[in-house]
Amino acid sequence: MTSLTISLPLPPKEIRNNARCHWAKKAGAVKQYRFQTHMKALAAMGNEKLRWEKAAVQVTAYFPTARHLDPTNLIDALKPAFDGLQDAEVIVNDKNLWPLRPIIVTRDANPRVELTVSEEN
Repeated sequence: MTSLTISLPLPPKEIRNNARCHWAKKAGAVKQYRFQTHMKALAAMGNEKLRWEKAAVQVTAYFPTARHLDPTNLIDALKPAFDGLQDAEVIVNDKNLWPLRPIIVTRDANPRVELTVSEEN
């Protein structure tokens, strides 16, 4: 397997950069999003363990309206998802997971984020 694609809900508001919420609420949302990514990555890998040393991730975000996060805030909000990929052992260490320029799609009936992780040499 040279790439892995998983689909997640859009990052919850509590984990976004400019969120103004109680720290415990944010911590719970981060933990849940990270675990959800971990489980979806495990399901997508099946019995195969990847443990890539270096990887790139293409983020495609589908928003329900024309309003959306700017690309840098989107990448920041996906930090728990990147940690979840490490938890699932898609990559050995997420410091070697490099996000590519995100693709933003607006006015989509099915809001979500798709992460396509590809091994790099």
